Amino acid sequence: MLVAHNAPFDLEFLRRKEGVIGLSFDHPVLDTVLLSAVVFGQSEGHSLDALTHRLGITIPEEARHTAIGDTVATADAFLKLLPALKARGLVTFGDVVAEVRQHGRLLKDLNG
Repeated sequence: MLVAHNAPFDLEFLRRKEGVIGLSFDHPVLDTVLLSAVVFGQSEGHSLDALTHRLGITIPEEARHTAIGDTVATADAFLKLLPALKARGLVTFGDVVAEVRQHGRLLKDLNG
């Protein structure tokens, strides 16, 4: 499983190199943009900055917009979102996937 923030953006880069490295990136994906929408509603902001602020996660200024900084922030956000998802009765991967499908248009809006 892959956890990412705005996963289509990252997956595009990974998929461009599939032929070169001989691997396929077809793992299940949980996108923290969509998880944020499930927990906080679609009308809220779902950028990584908005999500981490809402969850009380601090990204050091020198780490912001770096691969490791954004990765750590996304991982922290994912871990903090899990109890909120569970509180909504979403306890399995299938439960979460079914719920986030209702929010897929957010990714189009972010990338469109």
